[in-house]
Amino acid sequence: MEKSTVNLDNPVAIREVTIIPVVRVSLHYSFAAGISVMSTKQPIAAVILSPSQKKVFRISGEEVTLEQLAEEFPILREPLEKA
Repeated sequence: MEKSTVNLDNPVAIREVTIIPVVRVSLHYSFAAGISVMSTKQPIAAVILSPSQKKVFRISGEEVTLEQLAEEFPILREPLEKA
């Protein structure tokens, strides 16, 4: 079985620019012949904030809007609005 969620990771601030990683955290587990557990954490996007701009880039390099990211991952809507 697998359970995954998308979260904002710890922000990194460099002067007036803040980078917020968007990550998918997955937990894979099985109880077939004992207990087997594995987890992964994959970056899927980066939110880049400066005093003059807010930008979002998928890990592929494609630029998307904050609204597009929030539509794709509704759990991020509230935290992104505060960003």
